[in-house]
Amino acid sequence: MSSLWILVLSVFCVTMGQGFDLGPIVRIAQCKIMCIKTHSTDGTCDRSFNPAENICNDCWHNCDSLETQWEATKSICEGDENLRCEGCQTACSYRTTRPEEEYLPSSLPAPTKGPVKLGRYDVAVELHRVGGAWKPYGYYCGLRQPSVRPDNWILVILQDGIRHYSWEEWTPTLESLKDGPLVEATLSWRDVDDQLKRQRDVEQKRFNDRVRQSYLEKYGEKVLVEWRERKDRPIPEEIFRRFFFRRRNEDELQFDMGFRDSYPVFKNQASSVRPTMEKQSYVVSWEPETGGLMGNQVVDTRTAQISLLPGTKYLVRIASNDGPGSFSIEIDTRPKSVQVWRIKKKLENFYPWAAVTGVMSAALVIMMALIVRRVIKSKTVVDEEEV
Repeated sequence: MSSLWILVLSVFCVTMGQGFDLGPIVRIAQCKIMCIKTHSTDGTCDRSFNPAENICNDCWHNCDSLETQWEATKSICEGDENLRCEGCQTACSYRTTRPEEEYLPSSLPAPTKGPVKLGRYDVAVELHRVGGAWKPYGYYCGLRQPSVRPDNWILVILQDGIRHYSWEEWTPTLESLKDGPLVEATLSWRDVDDQLKRQRDVEQKRFNDRVRQSYLEKYGEKVLVEWRERKDRPIPEEIFRRFFFRRRNEDELQFDMGFRDSYPVFKNQASSVRPTMEKQSYVVSWEPETGGLMGNQVVDTRTAQISLLPGTKYLVRIASNDGPGSFSIEIDTRPKSVQVWRIKKKLENFYPWAAVTGVMSAALVIMMALIVRRVIKSKTVVDEEEV
């Protein structure tokens, strides 16, 4: 049975092509979980705040080096050096016994909205996109929880699974549902870039509002004082510029840095954070809402048709081996729900102005017909009188 599963997985990986392997990142995080469980006293594994975390801290850092630089660092797992380093022993034990498996992003469940939540033994991995590829930026545990931002992707490695968080909140569109022995659902996700642009625009507006509010709280009183000193004269442009635009003194520079740490400024509305999705393979993934047998279909376009069992609620998403993929949508294949969906779809495609135009056109035709009929009738009466 295990051989059959390996064969299926191999075929699946070949079909998808070369993807981004999360395996090394997951293994490092799992090693760090062992460090926390074995050596940590407060769950932080950080000796800069607690000297009692020295052993855990050594173990934490050895997890990285043993996974990424095994040939150069394997000596710490041998002889007297290993006996003298208690933190090394835990990291070495994990390194020499852990299974080495490929873990593709398409294997992940649907992403989750922030904020990030960590349990006592959970480890979060923050990834940033560098040169078109996702690279680990930092590992976190305990109270050090990273924030979900437009330029990052966060994996949370649990003892029994993986959860991940993405700022890019996009979903596929259900285009049609057809009844039958199996319900045929047609999906599309051609408007991903438009969805993300709208999201960036909304977040940019919120960020700008927060900046204005903070500047109002910090400098508003000064502006009002200057305005009162000028009595009834209008506030000159100079004061407005000083109020709404930043002055690069040391105090405001620190203020700006604080804002950057709390929320990112959108540097570019284009797809600089996320590369184009045109030339990719996607995995359409679906599973019953209550759990059960999952289904996957690999496609290389932004449309797909999947077959679902009737009478079931499904969660459907689009996964990719290049990143977090889409959030899930619900597809209900119960007969009444399919009918309701069709009615809603027709109403969505119903344009009031088109109906008004049709009514006006019909009224105009009727009026013209009445006028023509009246003219013909009048002409007939005149002809009869002449006779």
